Amino acid sequence: MQKHDRKSRFEKLKEEQFDLLILGGGATGAGAALDASLRGLKVALLEKSDFSAGTSSRSTKLIHGGVRYLAQFHFKLIHEALTERQRLLENAPHLVKPLPFILPTYKLYEKPYYSIGMTMYDILAWKGDLPSHKRVSKEEVEKDFPALQTKGLTGGILYYDSQFNDARLNVNLARAASKEGALVLNQTELLSFQKKDGKIVGGKVKDLLSGETYNVKAKIIVNATGPWVDDIRLKDDPRTYRVLSPSQGIHLVFKKETIPCNTALIIPKTKDGRVVFIIPWEDHVILGTTDTPIHEVSQDPLPLESEVEFLLQTGSDYLSKPLQRKDIISVFSGIRPLISPEGNQDTKNISREEVILVSPSGLITMGGGKWSTYRKMAEDLIDRVLKEGGLEEFGASRTAKYAFPGKVGYSENLYKEIQKMYKVTEVSAKRLQNFYGGEVFIILGKKPTPLLKGIEYFQEEVEWFAKEEFALTVTDVLARRFRIQFLDLKVSAKLATPVSQILAKQLGWKESQRKEKETTALELIESLRATYTGK
Repeated sequence: MQKHDRKSRFEKLKEEQFDLLILGGGATGAGAALDASLRGLKVALLEKSDFSAGTSSRSTKLIHGGVRYLAQFHFKLIHEALTERQRLLENAPHLVKPLPFILPTYKLYEKPYYSIGMTMYDILAWKGDLPSHKRVSKEEVEKDFPALQTKGLTGGILYYDSQFNDARLNVNLARAASKEGALVLNQTELLSFQKKDGKIVGGKVKDLLSGETYNVKAKIIVNATGPWVDDIRLKDDPRTYRVLSPSQGIHLVFKKETIPCNTALIIPKTKDGRVVFIIPWEDHVILGTTDTPIHEVSQDPLPLESEVEFLLQTGSDYLSKPLQRKDIISVFSGIRPLISPEGNQDTKNISREEVILVSPSGLITMGGGKWSTYRKMAEDLIDRVLKEGGLEEFGASRTAKYAFPGKVGYSENLYKEIQKMYKVTEVSAKRLQNFYGGEVFIILGKKPTPLLKGIEYFQEEVEWFAKEEFALTVTDVLARRFRIQFLDLKVSAKLATPVSQILAKQLGWKESQRKEKETTALELIESLRATYTGK
């Protein structure tokens, strides 16, 4: 997004009257902006940091029903999530992929016991295209997941869910909302609400890049700020009660050579009561997640020593080769914005179902939910917005069959054409195919230029991020556009300088600004490395 374009957007923000102002550009906020725009509402979407900079980029990368919810009898939530899973497989095939899972069994009764539960899972996925589960032998499990500890192994269950690139899906939601007419701005903070007769009619916002402030008028304001929903609620009413019961989940990242696997693995029973996954993702393997109640919410949460140790131990218990700290190449932490109006602090048992709260001022807050159901959450939220605002004339949601940017021109074998045209490795060709889908040739052109020799990330990609995907900082690119910060911190550090140089040209930074933003990105990378290296 060019500098002059950002200025014109703020002028539009100041001058127009919006039907809906959405605070928070994560899955919920960006999804709601797209839903509302497609219905014809005049929408503004404001994000204080970057799209998906919070929880929405730090998930386990799964679009799934939630196998663990079977034991809690959350059948409605599971069915809804599995229905949405199928929609995403159809609407964003480049970003959402089928993923086979192994659930290993070590006792004779476990295979029929788990099979009963997975039969219910299959039934709840009615009309989905993914294969049903099946019981598999010890030999088949060893073939599918070679890294698994085989002592006492009797076989397992093979079932399917889906995985996705969360931050890229989120950024594409923001792009789609903008394409459909929404005014979309990141690095924009709400300072205060404006009221008339006790009802919210707008707000004062700040451009965090220029420091300028603007007044914005809106009939309805939605608070979709995830872990920061209470901060916004307190700006509305300092006497209100807190509804957030936050918990932290972390993931460790390894090279595929460290944990050889052809499928994902689910560990159903752990010491902290959560399911733990070992999942191949972007040619790496991630291990997570934890559930640690926290008291303070951070923009860039860091893993606790106890969490790192727990995951290393849990992984080692199930793998033939114990995991060591030196094997970790990256780590990421996310905060679950669980809403508990009743004050329940047991975060493992708080329902992941969505919660909508309407304040006396008219502020509408949405929390809870999960990535898998973001579209249905957005539909429910905008339905409530129309009801509260007397805007029923705008009609029903139109997102169920909405094709994401990149779907047109995409195929599962597109990587072969990419590999042939650009002379890149198969791994890189698949990354490019799955990041951009049918837009890949528009982005890269005829002969893309590598950012660094021997590393197949390209200058043209960074230029695209700045022009079309709202990237405004080095970390925006490394963490949420390239995803390399989530995969390999050493490579991420190497790319910081060339990325900052391209962004400087695109966004008009002075050399001092470029160095400052590069340093900020490198400091974050080093702080993440220190959490598991101790250095």
